[in-house]
Parts: sequence; C-alpha cells; structure tokens
Amino acid sequence: MKKYRLHKRRLKIWSRDYLVYRYLWPNIEWAVGKAVSSTHPRVPLVIDVGCGHKPYRDLFGNACYIGMDYGTEDTSADFVGDARKIPIETGSVDIVFSTQVIEHVPHPDQMMRECSRVLKPGGHLILTGPFYWPLHEEPLDFYRFTKYGFAQLLSDAGFSEWEIREDGGDWAQLMLALNLRLSSRLMAPIRCIVNLAGAFFDAISTSKISPSNYTVLAKR
Repeated sequence: MKKYRLHKRRLKIWSRDYLVYRYLWPNIEWAVGKAVSSTHPRVPLVIDVGCGHKPYRDLFGNACYIGMDYGTEDTSADFVGDARKIPIETGSVDIVFSTQVIEHVPHPDQMMRECSRVLKPGGHLILTGPFYWPLHEEPLDFYRFTKYGFAQLLSDAGFSEWEIREDGGDWAQLMLALNLRLSSRLMAPIRCIVNLAGAFFDAISTSKISPSNYTVLAKR
C-alpha cells in the first residue's frame, strides 16, 4: 500500500479511512486532555515520536512540542532519531506521544523501553497502533497488536498504570475492511453508505473483540 502521511485532521464521510479516524481522533483527544491536565509544569515538554507532519500539534496548547522522525523525507520533524534509541536525556520529558508508528518498529519492546526511559516519573505515554490494517509502508510493516500485547509491552517497560481504548468496534472494522478496497472515485457514494452503516451498527453493538485500532494512555 502507498505510503501516506496525515497532514490535517479532516473527517470525510466519503473517505476510505473514515471508520478509523471517527473513533481514533476522539480517543487521542481524550488521552491528550487527561495527560496534559495531570502534568505539573505549566509548559510541559512533549516529544512526538514519528511525528510526520504534526497533525496533532494543536491538541497540546502551549506545550513545548518537539517532533522526531526517522528521516527528513515527507516529514516536518524538528530532529531525526530512532524510536529504539531516542536521542533525549533520561527522565526529561513530560509526555511522549506516538501515533500509528509502533507497527513499523522492528523491535517494539525497545521502543517502549525508550519511551519509558525519557519520561519523568509520573510522565505519560500516549500511543496508538493497529489491531487490523492492510500491509502499508512496505517492507517496514512488522506488527499488529491486541490490547493484551500492548499491556504486556507496557508492563515490561516499567509503566505503572494504563488505560487502553478500542478505536471502534467490530462493525466499524468490518465496514472499514470493505471500504479500503473501494478505491475508485466512482465508489465515493458507496463508501458513504458503507461508512454510515458501519457507524450505525457499531453504535448499537457492544462487541469490540475485533477493533481496527487501539489508543493507549500510560503513566510512568
């Protein structure tokens, strides 16, 4: 699948990825709000690991927000670094933010330990990653995660507590899988119908054993 880096958050009912962002973005806003409100410095230091074009920068208000990416192509990073060896001083960061990156890291356990290392005691990690998604950014696409897999990684990295939220439920994931295959512009009306159906059935269903994605909020 073609590489795609998000520039701005715009929810479009005809988009193939509508049923990801419909649930992911509110969960990210919840996690950011909770982390920022419980951070003591008036101007917290935030590191965005795998920042791309920083589409979530506005959520952090007056924070000192610094973006890191693995290269300079198609990115607005402030500096280049490896998620497995973040070039930041130990215990110096208030919030580590990383969305839809961990599946591209060859050793996600190393990334999680690095996030823990750079955080201050009581600092927060906000992380998102897929349970279901087609191959993308090949060949740098290595993992998919269950909520129990995320919990194990967090525990092994030394995080003391965490919350993991599903980004949508079974129906959203089912209809998402269909829409990701309807790529033609002529299919836009069909995608609208599929997206609306996915959102409707997801709202009346309580099953979330097969979400497309997870959002994690963890405390160091």
